[in-house]
Amino acid sequence: MASSGKIELLAPAGTAACLKAACLAGADAIYLAGQRFGARAFAGNFDEKGLRWARRVTEALDKKLYVTLNTIVFEHEFKLLEEALDFYEVLQPDALIIQDPGVAALIRRRKSRIPLHLSTQAAWFGQGGRKELADLNISRVILPRELSCEEICDLHKANPDLELEAFVHGAMCYSISGRCFWSIALGTRSGNRGTCAQPCRREYQLNGKPENASCCFSPKDLRLISQITQLQNSGLVSLKIEGRMKGPDYVYHTVRTYREALDNTGRQQPEMLDEVFSRAASTGFFNGPAAPEEWRTGANVGREGALAAVATGKTSEGLVELKVMQALEPGDGVFWLEHGERQGSRITWVKADRKRPGYALVRGLPASLQNGTEIRRSSQGGSEDWESQWNRDWERRPVDLFWSGHDGTPLAVETVINEHPLRLETDENLQLAMNKGLEEGPLQEKFTVLGELFKTGRHITARLSKGLHISGSALKRLKRNLVEYICKLEQLPPPREKTSIAEMIIAAGENRQVDYSQHFSPTQHPQIRLRVWNQSFPFLRDIHPDCWILPWNGDQSRADLVIHSKTSWWLPPVITRQHFATVLEQLKPLESGEFLCFGWEAFDLARLLPQLKFSLDWSFNTCNLAAIDFIRSRSVEPVLSREWKDERIPENLTAFRTGCAWNPKVSFSRFQSDFAPGKVIQNPHNDRFFHLPVGNGITATFLEDIPASLTRHGNASLQIDIAISPQENPVQVAKDLNRMLAAFKTA
Repeated sequence: MASSGKIELLAPAGTAACLKAACLAGADAIYLAGQRFGARAFAGNFDEKGLRWARRVTEALDKKLYVTLNTIVFEHEFKLLEEALDFYEVLQPDALIIQDPGVAALIRRRKSRIPLHLSTQAAWFGQGGRKELADLNISRVILPRELSCEEICDLHKANPDLELEAFVHGAMCYSISGRCFWSIALGTRSGNRGTCAQPCRREYQLNGKPENASCCFSPKDLRLISQITQLQNSGLVSLKIEGRMKGPDYVYHTVRTYREALDNTGRQQPEMLDEVFSRAASTGFFNGPAAPEEWRTGANVGREGALAAVATGKTSEGLVELKVMQALEPGDGVFWLEHGERQGSRITWVKADRKRPGYALVRGLPASLQNGTEIRRSSQGGSEDWESQWNRDWERRPVDLFWSGHDGTPLAVETVINEHPLRLETDENLQLAMNKGLEEGPLQEKFTVLGELFKTGRHITARLSKGLHISGSALKRLKRNLVEYICKLEQLPPPREKTSIAEMIIAAGENRQVDYSQHFSPTQHPQIRLRVWNQSFPFLRDIHPDCWILPWNGDQSRADLVIHSKTSWWLPPVITRQHFATVLEQLKPLESGEFLCFGWEAFDLARLLPQLKFSLDWSFNTCNLAAIDFIRSRSVEPVLSREWKDERIPENLTAFRTGCAWNPKVSFSRFQSDFAPGKVIQNPHNDRFFHLPVGNGITATFLEDIPASLTRHGNASLQIDIAISPQENPVQVAKDLNRMLAAFKTA
């Protein structure tokens, strides 16, 4: 936790160079990832050697180090997860950032002492699940970007003992984090696995007309540099900068700008961030949901860059004359618009015009460039001055050495590495010194640097008699042994408290022996549940699943639309305290009923309304047995993640699957939209999408994709999600569904 009165500035590091940049620019903490489970698969990331280096650097500079472990983790990956956790127990970062409740439950079972932070991918809006966070040892929550400053303040007041962290700068997703399935629906790259293909940055056509094409789902970057004072008074303990896939210059300049703003509140300089080459920026949801024209990037979804120059002429030698606003250097990347399309190049030569200050001649731009064309810089060619400030000594982990000994006894040195005590002695005895004693300089001279990886932080000589001497060769042998042992101890985890044999096996990373029997019901007849996304559904009387899941609108009056089937309900997404209060008030009078929830509110509703049954939607990303166990322990039934592939799921798992969707949901968003529900949006690959409101200001986006059949998996039950496209005939949909249901039941 940041010290009292000081808010933490948290910076990204996708590479070692970015970590150096963040430290030099003034970050209080760094977040990064290992090679697996880090939610940014295309960043450089860190192998075990790199992670040890990062730990030494952050300890030497008194910075916090947080490691991301925030992808969803499938059951078959738990052995790899255990191996990663074994290493992190040795590394001892200041926190692990996790998304999956199953991962948190495993870490708790291992009795790890590493603090846990809940990733923004978990989409915790604060309206439920607080007890679950405490039971999972979650000490901090990284809030969704979709919360306003007022909502953050309310969360802090309601949860004063919970650390809250929020993004203040960087890219924004169209969808609520962790609730986007757009990329995986179109291919194999999953946003919940760190491989998002960013379909929201693509161009889309309205109703298939090219003239209506636009980047209608592409949000501007978040920039809250001008809101620093409000952020400092919001109850947040940490301000987070996005950008593990960005370069070191981006990290350095962004962190430095926010550092200066935090240290000199009221002297913010937003224009400094123009040099970071980000997209067009906005304040996101800071003041609440914004209109589309305020949050969309428009046609330019890439890096906008700072205006650097304007073309004013050309020479016979092919040089282009520029009026310069920002100094250009060889190697700088630039771009401009030509006939409405973006063109780019790289400056290869620059010469200032001595006769006309503010003008320059350059090579690297086309001679055909029209006068008046604005040139924007998209990347810097030369390395920044900050790199020369790095001190190699910072890469050595500081170790305190405790010295002891008397005349006629060996010289002893003691230290502690990862909570393991170490004591070594010389093979010679101490003698009275003819000149200065060991405490007057020899120890400091010989033991300042301890190999390539360590250095001495402090020499404590209180138990070493003064005026003693020992041979240089004895000191050399002692130092060699000391370096050897501390290198070995660095690779050991801290000693654990006494645990049972079973817990020791788990902690050692052995194969988990899972009792699957509690998850199976071999004689159970598979049920079919049909969830309808549309608010109007005149075709329901013609279909007969085991159970309908209808949209909840405050009462059960719609149940009479259904014949010969049980009825349950899906609740709208719960984002604010008022949303939760409204749902609770509506459900309190009911004596029975089943309700499907989208998020953490399910846990509190199940506690407060024990007469009702609650389940968690597949978009909660339940995809391992540890998560299933935890959710069920709270009297909530999970629906399995659609990303948990059928061949990887135990055959008769009783938790409901979503093996099928009629036009699958690909996104939940709080961004305001100007697309009517009856419109169809199409990408260049002819994939078609449509919107439906799902309540409380949230819009769901659906992909037109109709299944050929329903697949049966043993006796496992099935939840089918149905969204009727504006161009579909509901009567025909009912006929096709009836055919599929009949085939499923007779399979």
